Amino acid sequence: MDRRTFLKLSGAVAAQAALWSPQVGRAEAESASAHGLGNPFLQEGRWFKAAFHVHTTTSDGDVDVPTRLNQYRKLGYQVVAITDHWKTNDLSAFAEEDFLPIVGLEMHPQTGTGAPAHHFVVLNVPHPFELDRKLAAQAMIDQVLSVGGKVIYAHPYWTTHSLNEMLEVAGYCALEVFNGGCHVENDTGYGSVHWDQVLNKGRLIGGIATDDVHNSKLINIGWTMIKAPALNAAAIMEAIEKGCYYASAGPTIEDCRIEDGVIRVITSPVRRITFRCNGVGGGHVVQAKPGETLTSAEWKFAGSRRRYQWIRVEVADEMDNRAWTNPFVIPTA
Repeated sequence: MDRRTFLKLSGAVAAQAALWSPQVGRAEAESASAHGLGNPFLQEGRWFKAAFHVHTTTSDGDVDVPTRLNQYRKLGYQVVAITDHWKTNDLSAFAEEDFLPIVGLEMHPQTGTGAPAHHFVVLNVPHPFELDRKLAAQAMIDQVLSVGGKVIYAHPYWTTHSLNEMLEVAGYCALEVFNGGCHVENDTGYGSVHWDQVLNKGRLIGGIATDDVHNSKLINIGWTMIKAPALNAAAIMEAIEKGCYYASAGPTIEDCRIEDGVIRVITSPVRRITFRCNGVGGGHVVQAKPGETLTSAEWKFAGSRRRYQWIRVEVADEMDNRAWTNPFVIPTA
């Protein structure tokens, strides 16, 4: 079953009783986001390569759970969340000292606007865990949060969601700035515009990159590099909550920080480094000369007449593969 067929079938079931209740849990989520995200490049810990959106034959993937986990392990991943549609998997037999499987699922409650259903990646829930599909989207998110799970907004471009759909619910701590499966199949994998729009409305969330793999041929296209003090579920979930990670579809971001009104970044060789920020026409682009590459750039934003609320960095290599930092909050004077 392809992803579009699955969307239609599951959406029809959930639509029978879906109601929009956007205010449930909103205050708590917005209060939490106001504290800002951490800078992983300044945090103690180790880098772990993570896949946070993965399907198996439990729903509509092409291989079973053991095979899928082994595929990722061979590719150097230390963290893999199995997120089959609506269903969790027992992963207790696959955890090892240097490999952390995370129980998750993908849920898609109806929107309140009549747009196609929301798709949310859910991480760190118990197995078994079953959602009430009759719940409204916000109530469903709250159910996940009540058991210690994390919620990520999945592929908003693929689901054709506008800012209205993304703001009608709260409680998700990140969105997919890149979804490899959607990028290859439909050219709808990039969510950077959606991300910036949400950030501009005061929702300070991170951006992750994923494969959303259903077919084994489309694996290791997008991943998240997460910084944590230990390889266990508690440490990884705390790092997600704090935004201690960056997203990549190829390039490496080695360092990024703000000092004295200047933001600096060090990367693997790339052709373009873009500093994105809030506001009309904002930001700064550093482009490599023809035939050359960049491994660092900086932007002195202090002293401008504009008041910057946040800045994030996006880099692109010679094949246009990209990587993204999370937004840095700019303190007000």
